[in-house]
Parts: sequence; C-alpha cells; structure tokens
Amino acid sequence: MLTQKQLIANVRKLSQIKPGKDWVILAKKGILGEEPSYRERVSVGFFSYWKPALAGFFVVFMLFGVLGFAKNSLPGDPLYIIRKVAHLGQAILTPNTEKSAYQLELANERLEDLAKAPAKNLAPTINEFQANISQAVRELSRIDATTSSPTIIKKIVQEAQKIKENKQKAESLGLVTGGTEELDNALEKIAGNLIADLQERTLTTEKQDILVKMKELFGEGKHSEVLELYLTNQ
Repeated sequence: MLTQKQLIANVRKLSQIKPGKDWVILAKKGILGEEPSYRERVSVGFFSYWKPALAGFFVVFMLFGVLGFAKNSLPGDPLYIIRKVAHLGQAILTPNTEKSAYQLELANERLEDLAKAPAKNLAPTINEFQANISQAVRELSRIDATTSSPTIIKKIVQEAQKIKENKQKAESLGLVTGGTEELDNALEKIAGNLIADLQERTLTTEKQDILVKMKELFGEGKHSEVLELYLTNQ
C-alpha cells in the first residue's frame, strides 16, 4: 500500500500531464453537446495516425499510374518525356558492357512504335530511333570484341538483326526511317577485329575453315553473319 507521501507525489505527477489536442476537441464537443465535425473526428481516429503513410501511398499510386500511361506513349506525346526519363534511368543502371545492346533495344522499340504511330508522331519517332542508333554506336566503339563475353556479342547481334527486320517492315509501309550506316560501320569494325585476332592464333583445321568462311562473309558486307558464325563456333 502506498504511503501518504507517495500518493501526494503521484498526484503531482498526474497534474503535470497535459491532455492531447484531439482529446480536448472531443471533450469540448461533449461538454457543449456538440457533435464533432467530420474533419475533427477523422483527425483523432484512424487517419490521424495513418495520414502520412496514406499520402505517400497515393503519391506512389499516382506515379505508377502515370508511368503506366507513359509506357504506351509515343515520341511527340506529352507523356513521352516520362517514358524517356525512365529509359535514361535504365541506361544509367545498365552495366557499361551492356549499354550498346540496350540502346539497340530502344531503337527496336522506336521502329515498332512506327507501326502504330499517327502521322504527327512519325517524325519524332524516327528522330528518336536515329538518336538511339547513334548512342548505340558510341557504346559499340568502346567494346573490345576479342575480350567481350560471347553473351554480350550475341545480344548485340540479335538486336542488330532485329533492327534490320523492323526497318524492312517500316519501309514496306512506305516509311523512311533513315539509314543505319553508323551501325553497319560499327559491326564491320567488330567483325574485322575478331578476324584479325583469329589470324594471330594457332588454329585447328576446323577453325581455319571457319576463319576462311568469316572472311568471305566479311567481303560480302555481311557483318552480322560474321559475328553469328564466330559465336556458334566458340
């Protein structure tokens, strides 16, 4: 049992406790016989604690909603800037060895966009395609094909071949996408470096035959085929 002295000390502690603002509002309304407004009831209920989290949730929800709409936007559309920012962010996160393949992938997306783009979006889409090709070529110039992973080279070849096919589809619709000479030149350089590297090695008879075939394809300007032949015989 508490002593009188302890009881007095505890009472003094209780007297120092101040009621919360929300309790004061409810108490005041109760004494005066008034019903708390909806805003006041909400403020002291569930939302008073979860409002920051809910606000953050709705912001994220709206952001993902906008990104969802932007994903289907085309160059020239107001929301395309959001899609492009997403591309730039992905490009930053992509390892340096994979950046060229990623830019070629974006170029393919632009070619595929052409098939569904209205007339007003055609020119901006073609411009974006050319910009992706130019960036891919800059990244390709940094690649040492003789030491690069075959997986990386394979991805580049696949995307380059896909660009060729998509470009033909676009041109069959009467669309002029512009040349891809920069890309062809970059692939030529890579193929030439691989051939030069093989020539410096001691090869088996089978590998020598493959090298001869690679040279023939190179002379015909079939640089993607040179790379494919190289990859299938690694």
